[in-house]
Amino acid sequence: MKKFFAAILFALMILPALTVEAAYVTVPNFYNMAVNKYHKRIEFNGMDQLSHNGVKYTRWNYTVCDGETSKYVNKYLKRLDSKHKISLVGSNGNNWFFVYSGGQAKYLKALNGSFHIHVGVSGNRVVVDMVAGMYPQ
Repeated sequence: MKKFFAAILFALMILPALTVEAAYVTVPNFYNMAVNKYHKRIEFNGMDQLSHNGVKYTRWNYTVCDGETSKYVNKYLKRLDSKHKISLVGSNGNNWFFVYSGGQAKYLKALNGSFHIHVGVSGNRVVVDMVAGMYPQ
């Protein structure tokens, strides 16, 4: 019986010493910018796991089916910018760049050292890139 309690005591002493370092940050989902219940307005085309300069990220691909791309993108940009600890840091044409500064930011690697989320538009196609540790709601 003493060995059993000694093993449990030892385990309880070791567990607090272990730390897990991983980020899990939820970001608004572009797919949810339109009601897709009765008509397909935004189509999710899948995701790709990519890497750039050693930083892993996920590219979420969408197609806007009803011709309202700018409406949904503007709504999404406002939703991202209004989310606590996510802010717009720059734009270039049809590309917008956001940074996350919340508590989990220390676990996230920034793309090009400057942003965590990229939103890009080309015609009716929209891509949302998020670094590893960020996921759409």
